[in-house]
Amino acid sequence: MTKNKIPEVFVLGLPNAGKSTLVNALTKRKTSIIGSTPNTTRDKVSTIIEFDNEKKLMISDLPGFLEKTDEFNVNFQENILRYIDNAEHIIFLIDVNSKDYSGLDSIFDLISKNNLQNKTTTVFNKTENIDISDIDKRMYKYIFNKEFFISAYHKVGLELLENYLKKFSTKMINDLEKKSSIVIIGRPNAGKSTLFNSLLNNKRSSVSNVPGTTRDKIVENINLNQISYQISDTAGIPRKTQKNQIDKYSSSLSLRSLESASLALIIIDSEVGLTFEDKRILKESIENNVTPIVVLNKWDLLETNHKDEINKNIKNELKQYQWVNVLRISALNKKNIKQISKNIDDVEKQLNTRIGTSELNMNFRELWLKSPPHPFRGKRAKLKYVTQYSTYPPEFSFNLSSRIPKNYHVFIENNIRESYNMKNICFKVKINA
Repeated sequence: MTKNKIPEVFVLGLPNAGKSTLVNALTKRKTSIIGSTPNTTRDKVSTIIEFDNEKKLMISDLPGFLEKTDEFNVNFQENILRYIDNAEHIIFLIDVNSKDYSGLDSIFDLISKNNLQNKTTTVFNKTENIDISDIDKRMYKYIFNKEFFISAYHKVGLELLENYLKKFSTKMINDLEKKSSIVIIGRPNAGKSTLFNSLLNNKRSSVSNVPGTTRDKIVENINLNQISYQISDTAGIPRKTQKNQIDKYSSSLSLRSLESASLALIIIDSEVGLTFEDKRILKESIENNVTPIVVLNKWDLLETNHKDEINKNIKNELKQYQWVNVLRISALNKKNIKQISKNIDDVEKQLNTRIGTSELNMNFRELWLKSPPHPFRGKRAKLKYVTQYSTYPPEFSFNLSSRIPKNYHVFIENNIRESYNMKNICFKVKINA
């Protein structure tokens, strides 16, 4: 399978074989969540390996393969079969210390049944303390067209594997890879994965009533209003008192995803209403200069009086952020879901707005004369000049003779929103004094 014309390699193996550790070691960053609990990774997690700053390869970490699965994990296991159905290449990762030959046989049979023998490379992991000649001879049954012996954790033997994988990579043109990024974020069970699937019109993320079903950041491509975006489904963000270490790490990855996003869909369970955690996520988004859209999901489940109560609460709680768009939808039955695309289109236009320097200076010099800032520590600031130095998001630089009170900073931002087409987006105002 190729994605954006980048060849894709799947890492397949039993739980705790070291798949996530291998992916993180090859990409030299923490992409997959690592834990001693089997099936820490619950869905496909894809990332890019770069070779010589010119070639790229997509590597995808799959959930650990289970011979027998419970009701909760059945969707994740079904996804494994779906992903490898059209695989271009597979790494069959094996823990050399494993005694689960029945499980390994099941993966071997799966590869053979799907005629993937010539597309599979066997990689034996955790070999740091083992002489290769001492490996159980039964392991050699699982070797296909080539084998490697590594320790992903200790980064032993990775150079040979990297050189081998390089031949599957392809040269990419950077301009074709640039995409705006949308992150779907919110508390557990708010309906993030349901919305993700509805927007893609594809059952990409596994959905259940169990909080924390999604642990991994799942990234796909989507076209909205003839614009190509990367859209991410993220793990639910629990309260800071969450004790499960894996869930805490998943939450931190979700918040970190805001750092590289241009727009955030903050999903709120309408039946619960706006919570402290929702407001924290909204604040994080704005502080990262990521334009938020608040999405009240499951709106169709509310009675009229409950809707009135939620609307009143939202208006009071978001008084500081009145400029933020609030949508009311049902992701499950796709009611009002087209409003998301419409709002994203409007936000896209606002993010690309550029104001000429002469227009900005004329506007703010006039404003400065009519409503000058109060003196700050005995000095009244004079405006030297103002300029917009970037878009997406817009960023402005105000060069002043001295500092201004904080409330005048807010006054400037409000004036930009009212005077120009930037009513619902994040933008940055830099004060140089």
